[in-house]
Amino acid sequence: MIDSELTNPSDNVVLALDLGGTNARFTAVRRDGEILARVRVPTPGHGSTAAMLDTIAGGFEQLRSGMSAELLPIAVAAAVPATISSATGVLEQLPNVPALEGVDLRAVLSERLGLKAVLENDATAATLGEHWMGASKGIDNVIGVTLGTGVGGGLIIDGKAYRGKDGTAGEIGHVCVEPEGHPCGCGSRGCVEQYSSGTAIVRMALEAGIDADTPLKVYELAKQGDERAILVFVKMGRYLGIAFSGLVNVLNPDAIVIGGGVSAGWDMFIEHVRREVNERAFRDPAERVNIVRASLGEDAGVLGAALVAFERAA
Repeated sequence: MIDSELTNPSDNVVLALDLGGTNARFTAVRRDGEILARVRVPTPGHGSTAAMLDTIAGGFEQLRSGMSAELLPIAVAAAVPATISSATGVLEQLPNVPALEGVDLRAVLSERLGLKAVLENDATAATLGEHWMGASKGIDNVIGVTLGTGVGGGLIIDGKAYRGKDGTAGEIGHVCVEPEGHPCGCGSRGCVEQYSSGTAIVRMALEAGIDADTPLKVYELAKQGDERAILVFVKMGRYLGIAFSGLVNVLNPDAIVIGGGVSAGWDMFIEHVRREVNERAFRDPAERVNIVRASLGEDAGVLGAALVAFERAA
């Protein structure tokens, strides 16, 4: 499906993708941040590498074919749920799209589409998108957190994305909050992802005797006053706050921006997050940091990826 909104077109756009485990969202983004066209296609999930690459290239081609001839793409960008090797550009650690493990997606996209290609970690891209056009616009020091199937994160320090030497900076979901806690897919135990993600909410609900297969169902029960569901969100918020407390002490940020699908349960967990930060972090940094909800929804990732492409294509 394609939805075009070709108002005030210019000749300077980036074709941007936010690749998720369920859907791939393609957009044409103008330099001022306006999204001019959109395409959404299902992600093949656990299909072959060839099928995944065909889906991605096909989505971009579908997007480009539906655009005005006046729009001239200067680059293609992709926000991917992966670690991107700073040395080789190869994708690593992709539990939601394993078909791309070990793939040099940047080279593939450049060859297939005939454009300069740029990759960014999806959580870092979302953090950049919010910094460019959303909740943290104009703020220099930001921690971005995405609460979804897992917990992702991105860092902006002095107005610039910080990725670290190996490209793994911002892996907030793997901050340990319970040393002997639940095993994590990363190989450690007790990571905040095991207590504050959508997957964790469902697991903790089942452990509490609640028959719910989605975080939304647990949230709806909590809103109805189910004490077991309420306690799931108390636990989720407390562990997230414990992780944030350490980050506040280490990085002294101006803001923490929380996005992702699980942030829809904001009213059930944010009080507990803020309480932990206030009780555990140093007083002045705890009072300074503004913990806010992201404002761009699913557009954050594509906007952040597009921004990186505009910067690197300049």
